[in-house]
Amino acid sequence: MDEPRFDPLDYVSVVNRRKWWFIVPLALSLVVGGLLVWKLPRTYQATTTIAVSAARLASNVSGMIEMARPERMRAVSQQLLSRTVLERTARLEHLDQNKSIESAINDIRNSVSVALPDSITPSSATGSNAPDKLSPDQKAQLDTYQVSVLDDTPEDAQRIANRLVQVFVEENSRSREVRAQDTSQFIDTQLQASSTRLNALEARLRTMKESFMGRLPEQTNANLAMVSAMQRQLESNATTLHAEQDRLSMIERQIEGLQQQQASDSAAVGTKGGAADTPSVRVQTLRRELADAQLNYTNKHPEVVRLKDELATAEKEAAAERARPAEDRAAALNATPEYRQLQKDREVSKMRIAELQRQQKDINGQVAQYQTRVESAPRVEQQMVSLQREYDLERGTYSDLSGKKQTALLDEELQRKQGSEQFSVLVPAGLPSEPFKPKPLRVMLMAVAAGFVLGGGLAFGREYLDRSVHDARGLRDEFELPVLAEIPRIEATVG
Repeated sequence: MDEPRFDPLDYVSVVNRRKWWFIVPLALSLVVGGLLVWKLPRTYQATTTIAVSAARLASNVSGMIEMARPERMRAVSQQLLSRTVLERTARLEHLDQNKSIESAINDIRNSVSVALPDSITPSSATGSNAPDKLSPDQKAQLDTYQVSVLDDTPEDAQRIANRLVQVFVEENSRSREVRAQDTSQFIDTQLQASSTRLNALEARLRTMKESFMGRLPEQTNANLAMVSAMQRQLESNATTLHAEQDRLSMIERQIEGLQQQQASDSAAVGTKGGAADTPSVRVQTLRRELADAQLNYTNKHPEVVRLKDELATAEKEAAAERARPAEDRAAALNATPEYRQLQKDREVSKMRIAELQRQQKDINGQVAQYQTRVESAPRVEQQMVSLQREYDLERGTYSDLSGKKQTALLDEELQRKQGSEQFSVLVPAGLPSEPFKPKPLRVMLMAVAAGFVLGGGLAFGREYLDRSVHDARGLRDEFELPVLAEIPRIEATVG
């Protein structure tokens, strides 16, 4: 039965034959690793922790919007790496003495990194801001960020890190206050400009309203109410006028009747202002008495006979009165109180009719005037709509700016009294105890790994390229011939 073509001892024999091909690269790798650890420049990293303290006032009072931690970290990184902070740090640390300020700023910017800490180790904090000296409520309110600085010496790394966060905290507080003041001044300027524009628009609008007084759109309902009231008054006035005209007609008929019946009467006038009976009146009276007597007596009754005689006499006197000249009859008629009273009533009625007609004419004129106002209101509204819209927009702008002004003043007062969120150094940077890079153990492990890989590759590569036969199994596998005997290797003895 054929022996297997592969045996694990082959690797041992290969290692034994090619051990120097493995040992030499490994030794060289260790030497190179040691030289790297010895010669490479050492860089130290100092890390400090800054915290954001919560505002002492509620957000609905201070008007501040809370930011998420990733967003705040981006804001912190931008401000921390801003030219103002880096330039001030470089000048305070005198980094611009041996090189330009631009180079110093770029060196600091390239060596700074900001990260969110996984936790705060109490052992790394010293002083009054140490986390182990904070209450649980204060720890819960902390929003922390780690700032790391790389430098060639541990002292420089520690000093620059502490100086950088100190400048950042001061610049952040000052920039907040300056920004609040600038915002307040800007809004105040805008508010004054808006107030000037609003006053000008108010003057223009007031002038236009004064010129269109009575025809303004908001006065349309009042004008319509006045038209309705005047129409009712006109109807009432017309009714009164008609009644007064009827009364005048009646008075004139009464006067005309008196004039027709009036006759000259020489009868005595009653004492103390008593009325004198005219012939016509006496005829009427006797006729009524005769009619009443005839109802009760016969025609031959003495009373009836007497009344007939008196009636005949009175009629003769009335006829004589009518035959008198008109001037005499008018004078006699004017002496009658009833006639004079009717004349007075007629004059009063005429005056009232004239007054009512004048009022009616005035009311018709006022109705026409108010109707004209109502009809012209849409045209006035079209002329005022653009100015009114501009005024309303400016008034809204002024009101909005007034609210923003109050908010800006409140924010400015908060920043002045540090009532809003503030950055503070929670954990100052300590002195680094070992280099951040290179790390000797890591370099040596990498050198050993490289030596193993390089040595193993060279050893097995040399073995693969070597076509010589080193044992009986190799000879049998190569030529497929049986091996009759094998002479062992005879080591030369020394001495």
